[in-house]
Amino acid sequence: MNARILLADDDRAIREALTRALTLEGYDVVQASDGAHALTAIEQHKPDVAVLDVMMPNVDGLTVCRVL
Repeated sequence: MNARILLADDDRAIREALTRALTLEGYDVVQASDGAHALTAIEQHKPDVAVLDVMMPNVDGLTVCRVL
């Protein structure tokens, strides 16, 4: 089983570029477009690691860390 990474960033181009790179390295990647979606994705997908943008709409990356 490959490690699962949650990638949360409000910039779609950054998410797509990082997803391609991480997938090529063998990781399963789950994307979220903001912190609220990241929290939902964490509950649903149980990632091994979360990579969070600090400044996102709705809920920022630091708040996601505090909630976790």
